[in-house]
Amino acid sequence: MVMETKHLRYWMHGSPSEHPQKVMRELGITYQHATSQSIGDQWWFWNCENMPDSLPEYLEYADWDPMKCIGWGLSKEDAINIRDYGMGSFNNNLDII
Repeated sequence: MVMETKHLRYWMHGSPSEHPQKVMRELGITYQHATSQSIGDQWWFWNCENMPDSLPEYLEYADWDPMKCIGWGLSKEDAINIRDYGMGSFNNNLDII
């Protein structure tokens, strides 16, 4: 298992017929936050860990800046928490941006 943190895009087409969060759990992949993107038939999983060396074809790495995804399923607070993941504590002061 690779132990680095990444964001993943989960494509609904071609994926198992179970809920994406259940499939991620069955794969052993953990994540900080999940965002449903129904218009694109996909889910975005933020700060994933415990990923297998080879991903299934319906999962791909994504290089997103959560601050640029505010309004696309993320609140400003969600985006800050995702950005600051792993820094020991979450930044709850939303006025500094």
